[in-house]
Amino acid sequence: MSWVEHKGVDFSRRGQLWKSILVLAIPVAAQMILQSLLGMADVIMVGVLGSAAIAAVGLAAKMHFLLLVLMSGLATGCSILLAQYLGARDYHRCQRTLAVTLVVGSAIMIPLMLVFGVAAHTWVGWINPDPEVVDLAAQYLVITAPVLIITQWIVIYEAALRTQGQTALPLLAGVVAAIVNILLNYALISGNWGFPAMGVAGAAWATVIARALQLMVLLGWVYGKKHNYALSLAQLREGFDRQQVARYLGFSLPLVANYAIWAIGNSTYHFVTGFAGTQALAVMGVIVPIESAFFALFVGLANASAVLVGRELGAGNNDNAWRLHQFFDRLTIVLLVVFSLSLWFLRPWIASIFDQLDAAATQLLLNTLAVFCLLVWVKIINMMRIIGVLRAGGDNRFTLITDTIVMWVFGLPIYMAAVFLSQLSFVYLYAFMFLEDGLKFIPVIRRVISRKWMNNLSER
Repeated sequence: MSWVEHKGVDFSRRGQLWKSILVLAIPVAAQMILQSLLGMADVIMVGVLGSAAIAAVGLAAKMHFLLLVLMSGLATGCSILLAQYLGARDYHRCQRTLAVTLVVGSAIMIPLMLVFGVAAHTWVGWINPDPEVVDLAAQYLVITAPVLIITQWIVIYEAALRTQGQTALPLLAGVVAAIVNILLNYALISGNWGFPAMGVAGAAWATVIARALQLMVLLGWVYGKKHNYALSLAQLREGFDRQQVARYLGFSLPLVANYAIWAIGNSTYHFVTGFAGTQALAVMGVIVPIESAFFALFVGLANASAVLVGRELGAGNNDNAWRLHQFFDRLTIVLLVVFSLSLWFLRPWIASIFDQLDAAATQLLLNTLAVFCLLVWVKIINMMRIIGVLRAGGDNRFTLITDTIVMWVFGLPIYMAAVFLSQLSFVYLYAFMFLEDGLKFIPVIRRVISRKWMNNLSER
Protein backbone atom coordinates (compact mmCIF):
# COMPACT_ATOMS: atom_id res chain seq x y z
CA MET A 1 0.00 0.00 0.00
CA SER A 2 1.50 3.33 -1.08
CA TRP A 3 1.80 6.32 1.18
CA VAL A 4 -1.01 8.89 1.09
CA GLU A 5 0.12 12.21 -0.39
CA HIS A 6 -0.92 15.19 1.71
CA LYS A 7 -1.49 18.66 0.28
CA GLY A 8 -2.26 21.89 2.07
CA VAL A 9 -5.85 22.71 3.00
CA ASP A 10 -7.61 24.76 0.32
CA PHE A 11 -10.05 27.00 2.22
CA SER A 12 -11.76 28.01 -1.00
CA ARG A 13 -13.05 24.40 -1.15
CA ARG A 14 -15.02 24.09 2.10
CA GLY A 15 -16.52 20.79 0.94
CA GLN A 16 -13.06 19.22 0.91
CA LEU A 17 -12.33 20.59 4.38
CA TRP A 18 -15.57 19.18 5.78
CA LYS A 19 -14.82 15.83 4.14
CA SER A 20 -11.39 15.73 5.81
CA ILE A 21 -12.93 16.58 9.19
CA LEU A 22 -15.66 13.98 8.89
CA VAL A 23 -13.25 11.25 7.76
CA LEU A 24 -10.94 11.95 10.70
CA ALA A 25 -13.45 12.88 13.42
CA ILE A 26 -16.57 10.76 13.00
CA PRO A 27 -14.95 7.29 13.17
CA VAL A 28 -12.88 8.37 16.21
CA ALA A 29 -15.98 9.78 17.89
CA ALA A 30 -18.03 6.70 17.02
CA GLN A 31 -15.32 4.43 18.42
CA MET A 32 -15.11 6.42 21.65
CA ILE A 33 -18.89 6.33 21.99
CA LEU A 34 -18.73 2.57 21.54
CA GLN A 35 -16.10 2.32 24.27
CA SER A 36 -18.18 4.54 26.54
CA LEU A 37 -21.34 2.54 25.92
CA LEU A 38 -19.30 -0.59 26.55
CA GLY A 39 -18.18 0.82 29.90
CA MET A 40 -21.78 1.75 30.66
CA ALA A 41 -22.90 -1.76 29.65
CA ASP A 42 -20.41 -3.26 32.11
CA VAL A 43 -21.79 -1.09 34.90
CA ILE A 44 -25.42 -1.85 33.96
CA MET A 45 -24.83 -5.59 33.55
CA VAL A 46 -23.05 -6.01 36.91
CA GLY A 47 -25.80 -3.89 38.49
CA VAL A 48 -27.75 -7.08 39.22
CA LEU A 49 -25.01 -7.90 41.74
CA GLY A 50 -25.67 -4.74 43.80
CA SER A 51 -24.18 -1.29 44.51
CA ALA A 52 -20.84 -2.72 45.67
CA ALA A 53 -20.33 -4.40 42.28
CA ILE A 54 -21.21 -1.15 40.47
CA ALA A 55 -18.74 0.78 42.61
CA ALA A 56 -16.03 -1.89 42.18
CA VAL A 57 -16.29 -2.08 38.40
CA GLY A 58 -16.44 1.72 38.24
CA LEU A 59 -13.27 1.93 40.36
CA ALA A 60 -11.46 -0.70 38.26
CA ALA A 61 -12.58 1.05 35.07
CA LYS A 62 -11.10 4.27 36.44
CA MET A 63 -7.75 2.52 36.95
CA HIS A 64 -7.82 1.26 33.38
CA PHE A 65 -8.78 4.76 32.24
CA LEU A 66 -5.78 6.18 34.11
CA LEU A 67 -3.42 3.91 32.22
CA LEU A 68 -5.34 4.39 28.96
CA VAL A 69 -4.58 8.09 29.26
CA LEU A 70 -0.89 7.26 29.72
CA MET A 71 -1.05 5.01 26.67
CA SER A 72 -2.75 7.81 24.76
CA GLY A 73 0.07 10.15 25.73
CA LEU A 74 2.58 7.85 24.03
CA ALA A 75 0.29 7.37 21.03
CA THR A 76 -0.34 11.11 20.75
CA GLY A 77 3.38 11.82 20.73
CA CYS A 78 3.65 9.28 17.91
CA SER A 79 0.72 10.75 15.95
CA ILE A 80 1.98 14.36 16.23
CA LEU A 81 5.33 13.33 14.79
CA LEU A 82 3.71 11.15 12.12
CA ALA A 83 1.38 13.98 11.02
CA GLN A 84 4.29 16.38 10.60
CA TYR A 85 6.51 13.78 8.89
CA LEU A 86 3.64 13.01 6.50
CA GLY A 87 3.31 16.72 5.78
CA ALA A 88 7.04 16.79 5.01
CA ARG A 89 6.78 13.45 3.09
CA ASP A 90 9.46 11.79 5.25
CA TYR A 91 8.02 8.28 5.23
CA HIS A 92 10.98 6.34 6.64
CA ARG A 93 10.86 8.43 9.82
CA CYS A 94 7.14 7.58 10.06
CA GLN A 95 7.90 3.84 10.23
CA ARG A 96 10.81 4.34 12.61
CA THR A 97 8.70 6.50 14.93
CA LEU A 98 5.99 3.80 15.03
CA ALA A 99 8.59 1.14 15.92
CA VAL A 100 10.07 3.26 18.70
CA THR A 101 6.61 3.98 20.15
CA LEU A 102 5.72 0.27 20.22
CA VAL A 103 8.97 -0.57 22.03
CA VAL A 104 8.66 2.24 24.59
CA GLY A 105 4.95 1.51 25.20
CA SER A 106 5.64 -2.18 25.81
CA ALA A 107 8.53 -1.40 28.18
CA ILE A 108 6.21 0.76 30.29
CA MET A 109 3.20 -1.55 30.33
CA ILE A 110 4.92 -4.84 31.23
CA PRO A 111 5.85 -3.76 34.80
CA LEU A 112 2.37 -2.29 35.27
CA MET A 113 0.86 -5.63 34.25
CA LEU A 114 2.73 -7.20 37.16
CA VAL A 115 1.43 -4.53 39.55
CA PHE A 116 -2.15 -5.32 38.46
CA GLY A 117 -1.75 -9.09 38.26
CA VAL A 118 0.22 -9.74 41.45
CA ALA A 119 -0.35 -6.94 43.95
CA ALA A 120 -3.84 -5.55 43.25
CA HIS A 121 -5.36 -6.90 46.48
CA THR A 122 -2.78 -4.93 48.45
CA TRP A 123 -2.87 -1.47 46.89
CA VAL A 124 -6.59 -1.21 46.04
CA GLY A 125 -7.24 -1.16 49.78
CA TRP A 126 -5.16 2.02 50.03
CA ILE A 127 -7.58 3.95 47.81
CA ASN A 128 -10.98 2.69 48.99
CA PRO A 129 -12.25 2.05 52.54
CA ASP A 130 -15.01 -0.48 51.66
CA PRO A 131 -13.67 -4.10 52.00
CA GLU A 132 -16.28 -5.57 49.63
CA VAL A 133 -15.58 -3.00 46.94
CA VAL A 134 -11.82 -3.58 47.37
CA ASP A 135 -12.17 -7.35 46.97
CA LEU A 136 -14.32 -7.13 43.85
CA ALA A 137 -12.23 -4.39 42.21
CA ALA A 138 -8.99 -6.32 42.86
CA GLN A 139 -10.52 -9.46 41.39
CA TYR A 140 -11.38 -7.56 38.21
CA LEU A 141 -7.92 -5.96 37.97
CA VAL A 142 -6.00 -9.22 38.40
CA ILE A 143 -7.89 -10.89 35.55
CA THR A 144 -7.63 -7.89 33.21
CA ALA A 145 -3.86 -7.32 33.73
CA PRO A 146 -2.96 -8.61 30.20
CA VAL A 147 -5.35 -6.02 28.73
CA LEU A 148 -2.77 -3.31 29.46
CA ILE A 149 -0.18 -4.30 26.86
CA ILE A 150 -2.88 -5.38 24.41
CA THR A 151 -4.55 -2.00 24.67
CA GLN A 152 -1.22 -0.16 24.36
CA TRP A 153 -0.59 -1.74 20.95
CA ILE A 154 -4.19 -1.09 19.88
CA VAL A 155 -3.99 2.61 20.81
CA ILE A 156 -0.64 3.11 19.03
CA TYR A 157 -1.77 1.44 15.81
CA GLU A 158 -5.07 3.32 15.85
CA ALA A 159 -3.22 6.65 16.21
CA ALA A 160 -0.81 5.77 13.40
CA LEU A 161 -3.59 4.77 11.01
CA ARG A 162 -5.60 7.91 11.76
CA THR A 163 -2.76 10.19 10.75
CA GLN A 164 -3.15 8.73 7.26
CA GLY A 165 -6.91 9.29 7.34
CA GLN A 166 -7.53 5.53 7.70
CA THR A 167 -10.14 5.57 10.45
CA ALA A 168 -12.61 2.92 9.28
CA LEU A 169 -10.53 -0.07 10.40
CA PRO A 170 -10.08 1.07 14.04
CA LEU A 171 -13.84 1.68 14.15
CA LEU A 172 -14.61 -1.77 12.73
CA ALA A 173 -12.27 -3.46 15.21
CA GLY A 174 -13.91 -1.47 18.02
CA VAL A 175 -17.39 -2.57 16.90
CA VAL A 176 -16.31 -6.23 16.88
CA ALA A 177 -14.81 -5.88 20.36
CA ALA A 178 -17.92 -4.14 21.72
CA ILE A 179 -20.29 -6.81 20.42
CA VAL A 180 -18.13 -9.65 21.75
CA ASN A 181 -17.73 -7.95 25.13
CA ILE A 182 -21.47 -7.41 25.61
CA LEU A 183 -22.33 -10.97 24.55
CA LEU A 184 -19.72 -12.44 26.88
CA ASN A 185 -20.89 -10.16 29.70
CA TYR A 186 -24.39 -11.56 29.28
CA ALA A 187 -23.07 -15.13 29.23
CA LEU A 188 -20.55 -14.93 32.08
CA ILE A 189 -21.85 -12.45 34.67
CA SER A 190 -25.15 -14.17 35.44
CA GLY A 191 -24.51 -17.57 33.87
CA ASN A 192 -26.64 -17.48 30.71
CA TRP A 193 -26.49 -19.87 27.70
CA GLY A 194 -25.13 -22.64 29.93
CA PHE A 195 -22.06 -20.72 31.09
CA PRO A 196 -21.12 -20.53 34.79
CA ALA A 197 -22.24 -17.44 36.75
CA MET A 198 -18.92 -15.68 37.44
CA GLY A 199 -20.15 -12.25 38.57
CA VAL A 200 -17.56 -9.46 38.36
CA ALA A 201 -14.93 -12.01 37.23
CA GLY A 202 -17.13 -12.79 34.22
CA ALA A 203 -17.13 -9.12 33.19
CA ALA A 204 -13.34 -9.11 33.50
CA TRP A 205 -12.85 -12.18 31.31
CA ALA A 206 -15.21 -10.71 28.71
CA THR A 207 -13.01 -7.61 28.56
CA VAL A 208 -9.80 -9.64 28.11
CA ILE A 209 -11.21 -11.74 25.27
CA ALA A 210 -12.78 -8.76 23.48
CA ARG A 211 -9.57 -6.66 23.62
CA ALA A 212 -7.43 -9.57 22.38
CA LEU A 213 -9.80 -10.05 19.44
CA GLN A 214 -9.68 -6.31 18.68
CA LEU A 215 -5.87 -6.40 18.40
CA MET A 216 -6.03 -9.49 16.18
CA VAL A 217 -8.42 -7.71 13.79
CA LEU A 218 -6.16 -4.64 13.60
CA LEU A 219 -2.90 -6.51 13.07
CA GLY A 220 -4.53 -9.05 10.74
CA TRP A 221 -5.67 -6.23 8.44
CA VAL A 222 -2.40 -4.27 8.61
CA TYR A 223 -0.22 -7.27 7.79
CA GLY A 224 -2.75 -8.89 5.44
CA LYS A 225 -2.86 -5.71 3.32
CA LYS A 226 0.92 -5.28 3.56
CA HIS A 227 0.29 -1.77 4.88
CA ASN A 228 3.18 0.66 5.27
CA TYR A 229 2.81 0.19 9.04
CA ALA A 230 3.17 -3.62 8.77
CA LEU A 231 6.66 -3.38 10.23
CA SER A 232 9.21 -6.10 9.51
CA LEU A 233 11.47 -7.50 12.22
CA ALA A 234 14.29 -5.31 10.91
CA GLN A 235 12.07 -2.22 11.18
CA LEU A 236 10.93 -3.21 14.66
CA ARG A 237 14.56 -3.57 15.73
CA GLU A 238 15.02 0.12 14.85
CA GLY A 239 12.73 0.78 17.80
CA PHE A 240 15.50 -0.40 20.14
CA ASP A 241 18.04 2.06 18.78
CA ARG A 242 19.12 4.14 21.79
CA GLN A 243 19.59 7.34 19.80
CA GLN A 244 16.12 7.07 18.25
CA VAL A 245 14.51 6.19 21.59
CA ALA A 246 16.23 9.20 23.17
CA ARG A 247 14.98 11.53 20.41
CA TYR A 248 11.44 10.20 20.71
CA LEU A 249 11.47 10.47 24.50
CA GLY A 250 12.94 13.97 24.31
CA PHE A 251 9.85 15.06 22.41
CA SER A 252 7.26 12.79 24.02
CA LEU A 253 8.23 12.70 27.71
CA PRO A 254 6.75 16.14 28.53
CA LEU A 255 3.59 15.03 26.73
CA VAL A 256 3.52 11.65 28.48
CA ALA A 257 4.25 13.30 31.82
CA ASN A 258 1.40 15.72 31.15
CA TYR A 259 -0.97 12.86 30.39
CA ALA A 260 0.25 10.84 33.40
CA ILE A 261 -0.01 13.75 35.85
CA TRP A 262 -3.46 14.60 34.52
CA ALA A 263 -4.58 10.95 34.63
CA ILE A 264 -3.35 10.43 38.20
CA GLY A 265 -5.04 13.65 39.27
CA ASN A 266 -8.26 12.75 37.46
CA SER A 267 -8.30 9.32 39.08
CA THR A 268 -7.52 10.87 42.48
CA TYR A 269 -10.80 12.78 42.18
CA HIS A 270 -12.53 9.40 41.77
CA PHE A 271 -10.66 7.76 44.65
CA VAL A 272 -11.33 10.67 47.02
CA THR A 273 -15.01 10.47 46.06
CA GLY A 274 -15.04 7.01 47.65
CA PHE A 275 -14.61 8.73 51.02
CA ALA A 276 -17.78 10.72 50.33
CA GLY A 277 -19.72 7.45 50.58
CA THR A 278 -20.48 4.35 48.50
CA GLN A 279 -23.60 6.07 47.11
CA ALA A 280 -21.48 8.94 45.74
CA LEU A 281 -19.00 6.42 44.29
CA ALA A 282 -21.84 4.48 42.65
CA VAL A 283 -23.13 7.71 41.04
CA MET A 284 -19.58 8.47 39.91
CA GLY A 285 -19.38 4.99 38.37
CA VAL A 286 -22.47 5.85 36.30
CA ILE A 287 -21.28 9.37 35.44
CA VAL A 288 -17.86 8.33 34.08
CA PRO A 289 -19.12 6.46 30.98
CA ILE A 290 -21.74 9.19 30.37
CA GLU A 291 -19.01 11.83 30.48
CA SER A 292 -16.91 9.73 28.12
CA ALA A 293 -19.78 9.37 25.65
CA PHE A 294 -20.36 13.15 25.73
CA PHE A 295 -16.65 13.87 25.22
CA ALA A 296 -16.38 11.37 22.36
CA LEU A 297 -17.35 13.73 19.54
CA PHE A 298 -15.09 16.45 20.83
CA VAL A 299 -12.14 14.09 21.19
CA GLY A 300 -12.81 13.11 17.58
CA LEU A 301 -12.79 16.78 16.58
CA ALA A 302 -9.60 17.38 18.58
CA ASN A 303 -7.99 14.43 16.78
CA ALA A 304 -9.05 15.87 13.40
CA SER A 305 -7.76 19.29 14.39
CA ALA A 306 -4.41 17.92 15.59
CA VAL A 307 -3.87 15.91 12.39
CA LEU A 308 -4.90 18.71 10.00
CA VAL A 309 -3.09 21.48 11.91
CA GLY A 310 -0.01 19.24 12.32
CA ARG A 311 0.14 18.54 8.59
CA GLU A 312 -0.03 22.25 7.80
CA LEU A 313 2.73 23.05 10.30
CA GLY A 314 4.90 20.23 8.92
CA ALA A 315 4.41 21.63 5.41
CA GLY A 316 5.24 25.19 6.61
CA ASN A 317 1.70 26.54 6.05
CA ASN A 318 1.27 28.50 9.31
CA ASP A 319 -1.54 30.72 8.01
CA ASN A 320 -3.62 27.66 7.12
CA ALA A 321 -2.91 26.18 10.56
CA TRP A 322 -4.24 29.36 12.22
CA ARG A 323 -7.39 29.39 10.09
CA LEU A 324 -8.00 25.75 10.97
CA HIS A 325 -7.77 26.61 14.68
CA GLN A 326 -10.38 29.37 14.27
CA PHE A 327 -12.68 27.08 12.31
CA PHE A 328 -12.55 24.29 14.94
CA ASP A 329 -13.11 26.84 17.73
CA ARG A 330 -16.38 28.04 16.21
CA LEU A 331 -17.55 24.52 15.41
CA THR A 332 -16.88 23.40 19.00
CA ILE A 333 -19.00 26.18 20.50
CA VAL A 334 -21.99 25.38 18.27
CA LEU A 335 -21.83 21.67 19.06
CA LEU A 336 -21.43 22.33 22.78
CA VAL A 337 -24.73 24.22 22.89
CA VAL A 338 -26.55 21.47 21.00
CA PHE A 339 -25.18 18.56 23.04
CA SER A 340 -25.49 20.21 26.45
CA LEU A 341 -29.15 21.06 25.86
CA SER A 342 -29.84 17.55 24.57
CA LEU A 343 -28.26 15.91 27.62
CA TRP A 344 -30.20 18.22 29.96
CA PHE A 345 -33.53 16.99 28.62
CA LEU A 346 -32.37 13.35 28.47
CA ARG A 347 -31.47 13.22 32.18
CA PRO A 348 -34.69 11.48 33.35
CA TRP A 349 -34.33 8.84 30.64
CA ILE A 350 -30.68 8.17 31.59
CA ALA A 351 -31.62 7.84 35.28
CA SER A 352 -34.37 5.36 34.37
CA ILE A 353 -31.76 3.03 32.80
CA PHE A 354 -30.03 2.63 36.17
CA ASP A 355 -33.17 1.49 38.00
CA GLN A 356 -31.06 -0.56 40.44
CA LEU A 357 -30.11 2.69 42.21
CA ASP A 358 -32.34 3.73 45.12
CA ALA A 359 -34.44 6.92 45.03
CA ALA A 360 -31.82 9.07 46.79
CA ALA A 361 -29.02 7.92 44.46
CA THR A 362 -31.25 8.49 41.42
CA GLN A 363 -31.96 12.09 42.47
CA LEU A 364 -28.26 12.59 43.12
CA LEU A 365 -27.53 11.32 39.62
CA LEU A 366 -30.06 13.74 38.08
CA ASN A 367 -28.59 16.71 39.93
CA THR A 368 -25.00 15.73 39.11
CA LEU A 369 -25.86 15.48 35.41
CA ALA A 370 -27.37 18.98 35.61
CA VAL A 371 -24.08 20.34 36.97
CA PHE A 372 -22.24 18.59 34.15
CA CYS A 373 -24.48 20.20 31.50
CA LEU A 374 -23.94 23.67 32.98
CA LEU A 375 -20.15 23.50 33.42
CA VAL A 376 -18.83 21.11 30.75
CA TRP A 377 -18.21 23.90 28.21
CA VAL A 378 -15.07 25.14 29.96
CA LYS A 379 -13.54 21.65 29.98
CA ILE A 380 -14.36 20.97 26.32
CA ILE A 381 -13.00 24.28 25.00
CA ASN A 382 -9.76 23.80 26.95
CA MET A 383 -9.47 20.25 25.61
CA MET A 384 -9.92 21.36 21.99
CA ARG A 385 -7.31 24.10 22.28
CA ILE A 386 -4.77 21.98 24.13
CA ILE A 387 -5.11 18.66 22.26
CA GLY A 388 -6.17 20.00 18.87
CA VAL A 389 -3.94 23.08 18.61
CA LEU A 390 -1.09 23.42 21.12
CA ARG A 391 -0.03 19.78 20.97
CA ALA A 392 -0.23 19.75 17.16
CA GLY A 393 2.76 22.09 17.26
CA GLY A 394 4.54 20.13 19.98
CA ASP A 395 3.94 22.82 22.63
CA ASN A 396 4.21 20.17 25.34
CA ARG A 397 6.16 22.11 27.96
CA PHE A 398 3.51 24.81 28.33
CA THR A 399 0.66 22.31 28.65
CA LEU A 400 2.64 20.23 31.17
CA ILE A 401 3.34 23.24 33.42
CA THR A 402 -0.18 24.65 33.15
CA ASP A 403 -2.00 21.37 33.79
CA THR A 404 0.28 20.43 36.69
CA ILE A 405 -0.04 23.74 38.53
CA VAL A 406 -3.81 24.18 38.22
CA MET A 407 -4.59 20.56 39.11
CA TRP A 408 -2.14 19.87 41.94
CA VAL A 409 -1.85 23.33 43.50
CA PHE A 410 -5.50 24.40 43.24
CA GLY A 411 -8.01 21.86 41.87
CA LEU A 412 -7.24 18.70 43.86
CA PRO A 413 -6.38 20.31 47.22
CA ILE A 414 -9.63 22.30 47.17
CA TYR A 415 -11.66 19.20 46.21
CA MET A 416 -10.02 17.07 48.92
CA ALA A 417 -10.64 19.77 51.51
CA ALA A 418 -14.31 19.88 50.48
CA VAL A 419 -14.65 16.07 50.81
CA PHE A 420 -12.81 15.61 54.11
CA LEU A 421 -13.57 18.88 55.88
CA SER A 422 -17.18 19.58 54.90
CA GLN A 423 -20.53 17.82 54.74
CA LEU A 424 -21.42 19.09 51.26
CA SER A 425 -23.65 17.02 49.00
CA PHE A 426 -21.87 15.25 46.16
CA VAL A 427 -23.61 17.62 43.72
CA TYR A 428 -21.50 20.49 45.05
CA LEU A 429 -18.40 18.32 45.33
CA TYR A 430 -18.78 17.38 41.67
CA ALA A 431 -18.91 21.07 40.71
CA PHE A 432 -15.48 21.55 42.34
CA MET A 433 -14.05 19.14 39.75
CA PHE A 434 -14.44 21.85 37.10
CA LEU A 435 -12.52 24.48 39.07
CA GLU A 436 -9.15 23.68 37.51
CA ASP A 437 -10.48 24.09 33.97
CA GLY A 438 -11.83 27.50 34.90
CA LEU A 439 -8.41 28.50 36.23
CA LYS A 440 -6.48 27.51 33.10
CA PHE A 441 -9.01 28.90 30.60
CA ILE A 442 -7.35 32.33 30.23
CA PRO A 443 -3.71 31.08 30.13
CA VAL A 444 -4.63 28.63 27.35
CA ILE A 445 -6.36 31.36 25.30
CA ARG A 446 -3.35 33.65 25.67
CA ARG A 447 -0.97 30.87 24.59
CA VAL A 448 -2.98 30.12 21.47
CA ILE A 449 -3.14 33.81 20.48
CA SER A 450 0.63 34.18 20.95
CA ARG A 451 1.23 31.60 18.16
CA LYS A 452 4.31 30.31 20.00
CA TRP A 453 2.96 26.79 19.43
CA MET A 454 3.53 26.99 15.65
CA ASN A 455 6.54 24.69 15.37
CA ASN A 456 7.69 22.68 12.35
CA LEU A 457 8.87 19.45 14.01
CA SER A 458 9.87 17.82 10.73
CA GLU A 459 12.86 20.18 10.52
CA ARG A 460 14.32 18.99 13.85
